[in-house]
Amino acid sequence: MVYNFNHPKHFFKICCLTIILFYACDDPYENSTFQVYNVNPVSTYLETRSDEFSEWIEILKYADLFNAINQATEVFTVFVPGNGAVEEFYKKRGISSIKDLSKEYAINLAKYHIIHDSVGIDRFIKGGRLEEKTLSDDFLTVTFDDSSGGGGFNSVYINEEAQVSEFATPVSNGYVYVINSVLSPLIESVYDRVVENGNYSIFKGALDMTSWGDSLRIIYDEIKQPNGSLLKQKRDYTVLAVTDEIYSNNGITSVNDLVTLLEAGDNFKEPENQLNKYVAYHIMDGNYPLFNLYSFDGIDQKKLWGTKSESVLEISLEDDGIYYINFGGGGNVKASFVESFSNIYAKNGVLHQVDGYLPVWQSEIPVNVLWDFCNHPDIAAYIASKGTTGQVYQTAHASTEYRTAITTLPIFKVQILNTPGAPLSSFNNVDYFTAKASNSFANAMYKDFMILSLGYLGSIEMKTPLLIAGKYKVTLQFGYASSMDFMRKMSGGSNGGGMRFSFDGEHVTDFSPIASVPSNTLNVYQYVVYEDLELSKTGVYDFKIVISDPSASTNKSFRLMLDYLQFEPIIEEIQ
Repeated sequence: MVYNFNHPKHFFKICCLTIILFYACDDPYENSTFQVYNVNPVSTYLETRSDEFSEWIEILKYADLFNAINQATEVFTVFVPGNGAVEEFYKKRGISSIKDLSKEYAINLAKYHIIHDSVGIDRFIKGGRLEEKTLSDDFLTVTFDDSSGGGGFNSVYINEEAQVSEFATPVSNGYVYVINSVLSPLIESVYDRVVENGNYSIFKGALDMTSWGDSLRIIYDEIKQPNGSLLKQKRDYTVLAVTDEIYSNNGITSVNDLVTLLEAGDNFKEPENQLNKYVAYHIMDGNYPLFNLYSFDGIDQKKLWGTKSESVLEISLEDDGIYYINFGGGGNVKASFVESFSNIYAKNGVLHQVDGYLPVWQSEIPVNVLWDFCNHPDIAAYIASKGTTGQVYQTAHASTEYRTAITTLPIFKVQILNTPGAPLSSFNNVDYFTAKASNSFANAMYKDFMILSLGYLGSIEMKTPLLIAGKYKVTLQFGYASSMDFMRKMSGGSNGGGMRFSFDGEHVTDFSPIASVPSNTLNVYQYVVYEDLELSKTGVYDFKIVISDPSASTNKSFRLMLDYLQFEPIIEEIQ
């Protein structure tokens, strides 16, 4: 049984990058190994324990990565199986040496065990998906299994596949973790994971009929940038699959029965078709293991999750200690996760099994929504592939702040007006900013901000998460630095960081949150933007921010550092 450590019944609670895909054939660092501070780098350290790791050393050398991870100027976290684990891996594959496999496979295998960043024990034991991808462009997930005996550090696994036996041994250029099994590199798509499980034939048929199966096969998209270059961006999906047995329990014995039940007609590839909507409702953008799906914002025990349809899932922790999907729907509407058949990882996502057929359903009761402006899979993927060297998505660095320009991402519509010249401006038009752990910017929800420097009357538009119709108190959390004191004092032509918010062109409001900061102290602050915002529809809104502070075009230190919007339901009692 794999547990989530946000759950109160457990005795201990786990506290909750630039990826370089390199060196495909030749090892360019063959003559560049280093030793500093009398501590060995990764590969040299492994050689000091060659009686334990000689087989993995051979794999690293065959993959031309042995010297690459020995550089003193780079930082790595390496997961190393011992000789016994490698020999067991060879036995299962019917081989006697890594050289019996292709070099391409060996490279992918080795890269799957290497992260180009420093992952210390404090970050590792938070559990869930590690935000730093491997060199093979994949996520690893840390899980905990008390059935293994011993508990505590004896129960920590990677991908529910390899138990960790040694944690975060420091070397001069990173950390080494020792594991008791070779990790299986991800090759299959999430669609392949559905196909290889013979119990999903009806669900697979629905994927094929709607063409969602084609989408789930795609690993990478190529996005053309304004300068003409192509950005290779990895897709990630979370899929909630239904077994044939569950369908049968609901009177559905074929995909045609499902079509009939949904009254779906025959234009299955149209987004408005009911079968298409049903399948899309089982697919989320992003890679979310159960650990993440079982996590909530603050003290809430309920959270909305967007899907590829126009409707959201509601995941909640109920009084019986079970995590449910759409619990409020009751009967055949609600479902829970079959944990023993969930967390099935793929190259482009993760597959979970659910114990209900999960029809499209949506609560009419508003719930608390914390919308972090940067908590988006497209931003995560961009930072992982194109981010500033050293920056890790949603992670505070020990001593360094990082910024990466994200102005051109297709999730934004940006209009830049009256901006200062490039020599004057200190910021990109839209920056993804991560804090350093040593100052109060680390109090941001995910240790990051979206920084805007768009000029006077410049604007940015984006989609909100799905919001249920109703009334909300809306609060903005933002960052403030001492260099913004002119905005706080409304001097130098500033009106206090003036902004204008609107939703679908309505509910327009003007406000100046920086003027409300009580002292010239770096930190995060909150401002109530709407005391009573009434949204008439359930759905996604076009959200627009207009910069209405004239100093946005005259002062190089002007910027707005936005963390999140909180939509807090106002529930009116029926008289």
